[in-house]
Amino acid sequence: MLEAVLFDMDGVIIDTEPFFLRSESMLLKEFGVDTELEYHFRYQGTTHEYMWEAMKNEFNLDAPVGELVERANVIRNRLMEEDGLQPIPGVISFIARLHEAGVPLAIASSSPLTDIHKAVKALDIEKYFSYFVSGESVAHSKPAPDIFLDAAENLKANPENCVVIEDSRNGVASAHAAGCKCIGFRNLEFPPQDLSLATVIVTGFSDLDADYCRALID
Repeated sequence: MLEAVLFDMDGVIIDTEPFFLRSESMLLKEFGVDTELEYHFRYQGTTHEYMWEAMKNEFNLDAPVGELVERANVIRNRLMEEDGLQPIPGVISFIARLHEAGVPLAIASSSPLTDIHKAVKALDIEKYFSYFVSGESVAHSKPAPDIFLDAAENLKANPENCVVIEDSRNGVASAHAAGCKCIGFRNLEFPPQDLSLATVIVTGFSDLDADYCRALID
């Protein structure tokens, strides 16, 4: 029986991935490091702290991790203010269909909780969700299962009766490790992520509803 649907946010609900990729690349350039945008795909689904700790070590960046995170956030927020937040096509209607069907919903994102609330308010979708959890709030970030186990627990759902919506290799691995079913969203605007651990892979949300999610459980 389907007990809950757990959404990642960046790249699933809002089209923020280009902002993340550009801000990371722009900040690295300030340290004299040139990277292709594709380099940053490996960090999709992880926390900002994990990502910048890894890049600090790889490129010997002469700045504390906290400073790197903050500087990247400043760049990203400026880019988002200039271009505006946009939802992934079809996802808000999908969320509304699940809500109307009485399916409990949560957002389980590696982004800071302040960013989660800012995004859902901007898109006017906060009313659809019963719970929000950030990667900051759990002991281990994706690909560890902690964030989805936390979301399931707070919705009083069994992880094996939950469906996760994810777009990254790390996120899909996290859902798999938590014992959840997973819909892997492949955004055709970007080079493909390894979503092989997903239960199913889709390229859009227009045909998805509560019955589709129930069928993955049943």
